[in-house]
Amino acid sequence: MEWVTAVFIPQAKLKVSGNTLRIFIWRCIAVQFGTLMIGAGVLFMAAPTLSDWLKLEGAVAALQVYAIVMFVEGMGRVFRDQILACLLLQAAGQISQMVRNIFMLIFVFLIFQKDAWRTAEGLAYAELFASTSSLIIAAIFLFQYLKSCRDDPASDPDWHLPSWSKMLRAGRNAWLSNLANMSWGGQTVILLVTRLIGVEATAPMGFARNLSEQIRRFMPMDFLLGVIRTLLVARFLEERSLSKLGIRVGLIFRINLLFLIPLIILLIIRGDEVCSILSGGRYESAHWFLIGWLGVLMAWAHHRLTDLMAHILERSGVTSRISILLCITPLFLYCAGRIQHWELLFFTLFIAESIYSYLVLRNLRTSGWQYRLYWLGLGKLSLLAIVALVIGSLFQMGEGIVSILLSMGIITLIMLIGVMLLKAWSPEEKSLLSGVVLK
Repeated sequence: MEWVTAVFIPQAKLKVSGNTLRIFIWRCIAVQFGTLMIGAGVLFMAAPTLSDWLKLEGAVAALQVYAIVMFVEGMGRVFRDQILACLLLQAAGQISQMVRNIFMLIFVFLIFQKDAWRTAEGLAYAELFASTSSLIIAAIFLFQYLKSCRDDPASDPDWHLPSWSKMLRAGRNAWLSNLANMSWGGQTVILLVTRLIGVEATAPMGFARNLSEQIRRFMPMDFLLGVIRTLLVARFLEERSLSKLGIRVGLIFRINLLFLIPLIILLIIRGDEVCSILSGGRYESAHWFLIGWLGVLMAWAHHRLTDLMAHILERSGVTSRISILLCITPLFLYCAGRIQHWELLFFTLFIAESIYSYLVLRNLRTSGWQYRLYWLGLGKLSLLAIVALVIGSLFQMGEGIVSILLSMGIITLIMLIGVMLLKAWSPEEKSLLSGVVLK
């Protein structure tokens, strides 16, 4: 349903009356309310079995609370990340997210005062409270907006929303694709490795994966997803230009790389120190795992954009077919985990993400258009990364957080200046960058 709302809510906002938009949005919410309720119920009842299978003693209560969190936080994301984002009400979504973050920060402060709260179950209750508060705030903002536009007339009375059968077909394809993608996703990898080598041995990899998830949330592709996705849909509806859509997608992809590359360079140079500070000295060696996860994120950023193009072009069936085809990936992950060859494991994840994007985009091409990456620009970014790595290695200014931040600043500055000097954008992309990137 995330892709149904992403593609059709912007269209409905531009075309239909305020009352029709209101009805459509509440129906989208109702569909997801039902499916999340079913999922949470299944997880709640399966908690004892999961606890035994994963060898997590005493985790039943925590898993059951997290089943409720799954429902509440899931609905919060429906309101915040889907509906509000698609209506370009990012400020409301950010306030809702901020409320959740504030409550979690309060909990983090309190657990240093009360040792009894430092449990998985305590964390689950904290997340439940924070998610509930965030959901209430998001629902209030949405209700106010829909009330204010209820009497707005339709800008195009002859335009009608596609049938629910067509929209749910797109939703089904997205669901099958996401379900298949989960078979080689980060959470599945951690569960698989935990099963193979135990909880304690998996801890550094899990710590690195959690850090990479925090970084992912601030990547342009994820942090600005609502804006990027909505504006790409709106611009394509207006222009109907496949070439311009491809140019914008390629540009956004390299902007994500420009965000990730300095982080990876810093971790190569001073990763052990970074992970030591962030983990209190427990997981100093986790920085190579973190580099692996961030490398996978580079390919994942294009995976996300590939899905966006497929749904905008109403070719969502391609994503589900390719995803199901790649369900063989967990077999390779199992083999890599079995022999504890972690470089092979991350390489497998990177290749799976890359193959997915390649095969989907190959199926999206038409007789007059084919999506192409700007390889010269990617080559220039790679060259800049090598230069930044060498300079960053030569100029390390002491130890500590301040020194790490200075190193990060120098690396980022080298990358930004280099991009301007080497002109890492194509002429078509420059025309977009001269004004508003997505305009």
